[in-house]
Amino acid sequence: MKNRTRQLFTLSAIVVVAAAAAVDADYLLPVVRVAENWSRDLRVATLTPPEPQSRQIVGVTVTEDTLAAFAYRSPLDRRFVSDLLRSLEAKGARLVALDMLLDQPSEPDKDMELQETLRTLSVPVVVASAEISDGLTERQAAFMAEYLDGIPRGIPMVSTDSIDGTVRGIELRRRHEGQPQFGFVAAVADALGITITGGDSLTLRFRGAPDPETPPFATYPAHAVALLPDAWIRDRIVLIGADLNLADRHRTPFSVIADGGADEMPGVLLQAHALSQVIEGRHGPNGPAWQGALVTVAFALIGALVVMCSLAVVIKAIILLVAMGAIWTGGFALFQYSGQLLPVVAPTLALGLAAGLSYAWRWRDEQVHRRFIQNAFSKFVAPAVVEHMLENPDRLRLGGERRDVTFLFTDIADYTRLTENTEPALLVTIMNAYFDGTCAIVYEHGGTIDKFVGDALHIMFNAPLEQPDHPERAVACAVALDAYCRAFASRQQNQAIDFGVTRIGVNTGIAVVGNFGGAQHFDYTATGDAINSAARLESVNKQVGTRVCIGGTTIDRCHAAKVRPVGELVLKGKSESIVAFEPVPNDDDSYSGIDEYMAAYGLLSAKDPQAERALRELARRYPADALVAFHLQRLAAGESGSLIVMKEK
Repeated sequence: MKNRTRQLFTLSAIVVVAAAAAVDADYLLPVVRVAENWSRDLRVATLTPPEPQSRQIVGVTVTEDTLAAFAYRSPLDRRFVSDLLRSLEAKGARLVALDMLLDQPSEPDKDMELQETLRTLSVPVVVASAEISDGLTERQAAFMAEYLDGIPRGIPMVSTDSIDGTVRGIELRRRHEGQPQFGFVAAVADALGITITGGDSLTLRFRGAPDPETPPFATYPAHAVALLPDAWIRDRIVLIGADLNLADRHRTPFSVIADGGADEMPGVLLQAHALSQVIEGRHGPNGPAWQGALVTVAFALIGALVVMCSLAVVIKAIILLVAMGAIWTGGFALFQYSGQLLPVVAPTLALGLAAGLSYAWRWRDEQVHRRFIQNAFSKFVAPAVVEHMLENPDRLRLGGERRDVTFLFTDIADYTRLTENTEPALLVTIMNAYFDGTCAIVYEHGGTIDKFVGDALHIMFNAPLEQPDHPERAVACAVALDAYCRAFASRQQNQAIDFGVTRIGVNTGIAVVGNFGGAQHFDYTATGDAINSAARLESVNKQVGTRVCIGGTTIDRCHAAKVRPVGELVLKGKSESIVAFEPVPNDDDSYSGIDEYMAAYGLLSAKDPQAERALRELARRYPADALVAFHLQRLAAGESGSLIVMKEK
């Protein structure tokens, strides 16, 4: 219960930390903000659903062709503007909104004419305005205040992202010197009798175009309005503004799929999108902040749970990749079908952070657990050493002696995977049972357990006690261990526990044995090349397909051993070869008969071309014989003979 509570607390802490870090990163790290903005813009640019062209709003734009008819570009000829307004009035416009600043005088008679038109127009009119705080000079602000006195006006305020310069919203209202001021869209809505509820800003939900060739809003050049059919203007809200390359153009989410500035939007069309959204009562695409936070927490939880559960590493990686794909696929699908934008970068970060933190925590926990297992087992190492030292206290000194020793090394294949996919408590139970059985066999054959190294056993024969028959003891022990470990692994696999094959290496040679260590620590062990060769022979099993590999120096002194040659091996790091042998178990019918194998091996050693044919016949009759398969692979690769240079340890 205490352990479960600790795990739940750790899981909760990881989820909270990962989710909080991911959410904060969106505000604190520009790169995360840019990535999140990009994901939102990509959804808007590619998945905004098509809609019929607006029947309520049209745009009238001042283009380069419009300006070409006048002697000066700025300010725009006031008589032309006056005539434009009168033409729109005559065509039955519902409302005219002028998105251009009248902040300086031009020709007096034309100024007076436009002012009179603005005051006497029979249709509602709204004019853009600005303040000194918006960049006007005092003279400009004073002129505008007098010129537009009594005329409805609003400030065209767009919300430009400080990181990437993209406009994703507009301001509807603000306070200036303690007084409320309408934004341009809010002023138009007020003139239409529409009350805008909610906050002072509006996140844009852009109107989709009907098709690639048709814009969301019908737009006509200002100099051509007089020639348009009245039906194109009648009962429409007309927004007048500039569509010039170097003036009042803005980067929008649609720019993410455009080249350079090709898809920057004129300010007047931004106002058209916002006004359409207000008129139709559509909410912005951003959902409440708590929804994004909830999604982020959910994926942080998924990341933590996946790493902590007992699954293979590959399966965990696949699940995490699928979860990451679900974040992005779900985010895009949600916008396509509901128009709602939820964060995808923050949940992705939370998933990765939670997985990483969980992996670090689990790794630390497993390391502590492994140290606990190793320390606990070390108490049972080499009881023969203890007994011998009790009987011979004079040996309790630093130093050693040269002795002929047989070494036996064991190792469990894929032990790391077993530890990753097995709960610690169950792993302890399994390994306790495994070591109980293997140690009993070792002690039964008179072996000394030098040490445990994780899942591996290092065993000595003829040290510290003298055993004239130590090679035979070691071979018999290896055969018994192989039989036991095969049965043990089979039982575990029947219980869905992926317990690997135990590989064994045996070698005999001269080594220095004795007490190695400092004054406060005695470690009865051995050192020498014979030990290294035993370790190499253990690892050779993986390469040649055997489970037990015994050096020729051992087999030379075991006349009754039932073995067959593996080959003349040049072990990694060695220059001379040693003949290695594999014992043939009596209870395993997958092995070739010794006489048949020896005949084929003789042909192989003699580099006789008939060797391949003989080995193929053995493979046909004994398809599970891994050593035969190994030799056939060598021959297929162009090798010959029985000399094998090992490329791995």
